[in-house]
Amino acid sequence: MLSLLSALTLSAAPMAEPLPPCRFAGEVRSWTAQALGAWDRLDRERLRIAQPVTPVITLFDARCAYTLTPSARGDFRVGLRRYSARASAHAGQVALPDGSSVPASRLAFASPTSDGGMFFIMALPSLWQANGSEPRDWRLLSMVVFMHEFAHTQQGVGLGRRVDNLLTRGLPQDADDDIVQDRFGARPGYASAYEAERDLFYRAATASGDDAARVGLAQAAKRMAERRARWFTGADTVYAEADDVFLTLEGTGNWAAWTWLTDPRGGRLSPGDATSFIRGGQTQWSQDHGLGIMLALDRVSPDWPAIAFAPRGVTADQMIARALERQ
Repeated sequence: MLSLLSALTLSAAPMAEPLPPCRFAGEVRSWTAQALGAWDRLDRERLRIAQPVTPVITLFDARCAYTLTPSARGDFRVGLRRYSARASAHAGQVALPDGSSVPASRLAFASPTSDGGMFFIMALPSLWQANGSEPRDWRLLSMVVFMHEFAHTQQGVGLGRRVDNLLTRGLPQDADDDIVQDRFGARPGYASAYEAERDLFYRAATASGDDAARVGLAQAAKRMAERRARWFTGADTVYAEADDVFLTLEGTGNWAAWTWLTDPRGGRLSPGDATSFIRGGQTQWSQDHGLGIMLALDRVSPDWPAIAFAPRGVTADQMIARALERQ
């Protein structure tokens, strides 16, 4: 009798409501339009990219993945970019174009595809909001991440080619933007040299006058050349160019995010607050240092973004030299 009663009780328990289907609509669609619109505004006003890249985009939250594929007939359009959207549930792993997958966690990156295009994947704001250990405002942080990584989708032709060339010349195959920090950071004297150089770039960016900014940029560039000449020798010579390329990639990405943070139509932060927000704990040297370089360039040569995002793969060293040569 007890077993029958238990069975009757169990059968009477209410069934769980089925989850709604995944749809690229509502808040997800609105945020995506806002993010792509912010990038388009930056492009129109500062970058002026002659041939902007329209990457395949995958966005995801805790339950659904949304893939946006470039399509002339797509019903999702922001500026000149037009996409068809597909939404599907995932089970904790989000598929990539090459057939592999990544965990549905807080991540974002851009990567080339086998057909010569670009791919961009990012966790949606709801996953950044769920990070209790992050003290920064998740609303701002999610857009900062978007602007930084979307910048990389526009640089694959030029700077991506530079990275590929470095890999053929001895850079480790698993190298990323932290490679210089990881390889040299613990060597005696390196960290202090790097920090002094980085601080000079940030001082140039906030100098009280144009002449002081130019002098500060020259001093910082001289210190950077001295650091490379001291540590990047012999078999490590390849790291001088790697340092230049990764500072350019990470610096331009962070500058794009900084520009959105300081935009009255964007994050609406003061320049100082925006700098502090992006620098965070200053643990990733190429990102921190790179931002300082780009902010210093902004003071001395405000047209540098159009050069940095041109398809030739112009790097920070070249842009600094150009800025200092101009009267």
